[in-house]
Amino acid sequence: MSITNKKTYVYKMNLVPANILCIIIFILCGALAVLLKINIFKFDNMFLTFLFIILYLILHELLHGLGYFIGGTKHKNITYGIELEKGIFYAMAYQKLTKKNILISLQMPFVVIGVITFILGYIFNIPLLVFLSIVNISGASMDLAMFIYFLRLPKDFTYSESGNPDEFVIISKSDLRKKKSIFLKIIDVKDYDENDFKFKNLKKVKITKLSIIILVIFLLLGLLTTIF
Repeated sequence: MSITNKKTYVYKMNLVPANILCIIIFILCGALAVLLKINIFKFDNMFLTFLFIILYLILHELLHGLGYFIGGTKHKNITYGIELEKGIFYAMAYQKLTKKNILISLQMPFVVIGVITFILGYIFNIPLLVFLSIVNISGASMDLAMFIYFLRLPKDFTYSESGNPDEFVIISKSDLRKKKSIFLKIIDVKDYDENDFKFKNLKKVKITKLSIIILVIFLLLGLLTTIF
């Protein structure tokens, strides 16, 4: 076992304030759309709207994965999953990441299919694209919270997955307990051991059974709304 003076900090995401921030961002972006005279709630086909939302959420995670890859993560170490019982779509990189790598990944969906597509939707008068962009921007509330938090951390910190989609690990020589965030909570601190970060038998895609049921129900509701 290899031990250094580094510490391993296990973080858990606090989804309650993140969801509140999500709602606030959605309202603010919706208000901006109203000011720009974009009718984002005019849905000609509810089924297609539900389908586009799901596809957009999946694209959000694929862009996280692309961000990991651009930052230097090996493609074989990137996995994707859905746990709707926790309200989570996720992309996880099972290798130790630099500050630059994780920051690139966190901002990719927000910029590419949030800010940029909102602007394009407004320019070309595509209300659905603007709506999807707002859904993505508000859904990136935890990404934004983590991005801002990581900017405050020392440059030499290392990020890693913990194995749970709502948790992650930061490795650092600094005392991170002094860095507070309402969106993140340190639930464990221990001496760094490199053997804790040897990941094997990774599934490329993992979707829980309950997530499949929820997705089918939403799609059926969208289809029934369209028919009747």
